[in-house]
Parts: sequence; structure tokens; C-alpha cells
Amino acid sequence: MKLNHINLYSHDIEADRAMFERYFGLRTLVVRGSKMAIMQDDDGSVVIVNHFENRLAGFDYPEQFDILHIGFIQESRDAVDALHARLNGDGWNIQAPHDAHGAWSFYFRAKGGYFIEVTTLTPIRPQEAYRGERQ
Repeated sequence: MKLNHINLYSHDIEADRAMFERYFGLRTLVVRGSKMAIMQDDDGSVVIVNHFENRLAGFDYPEQFDILHIGFIQESRDAVDALHARLNGDGWNIQAPHDAHGAWSFYFRAKGGYFIEVTTLTPIRPQEAYRGERQ
């Protein structure tokens, strides 16, 4: 099975589209005014950012739905640091990279209101490995 798409509610479609293109290499496939942008990565996965306020009523998002985030894996700590330096140099308000469960990572808030995580692969400790056992 392959992940097909991620759909994120955004407060600023244009700013988020530009961020995904500039820093994460996504290419824009479709823009529907200020309501939606559809982008794709090199492996064919799709990221959609939308601002459909009229669809929030009755939809069961948590009240603090901006805690949702999308993560991007980098190959090394140096790659995480390099992307952090680019974002910081461009004026993004971001936390310093830090060790998080054995991975090197940082988070920042996209203009659309949700968070972006940039991280190295998180190692799975033997005691955390899923073994198909029911709890």
C-alpha cells in the first residue's frame, strides 16, 4: 500500500503552496483560487491545502486542529540543519533543531496554521516494535 494524499486545512493557501515548492520540492498541479492548491512530490504522493471554511461546520475536527502536522524525513542531521538554516535565513520563526526520540528534528508553523516537522528517521527501539500482538 502506498500513501496517496494528505489534505490540510490552511489559513493561507498561496503562502503554503510557495513554502512546499521552495523548501520541500513539491510541484503544483492545480490551484483553485484562494480555496485550494494540489501539489505532488517526486514519488507521486499528493499534498492538498484547502481553505473551505463552509465545510468546517459539522465536520469532526478537534477544536485545536492546527496541532496537526506533516513531516518530512531528511537523510542526515546535516540535511536537517541545512534546511533549518535556509528557513531561518528567510525569516521563518522556527525552533532550533534538537534530539527527539533519537531523531534530529525541528518544527515550525506554516502560514496556513498547521505545523511542519523536519526530521531524520526515528529509530525504533526493540521494546517499541509492533509485533501484531493484541493489548
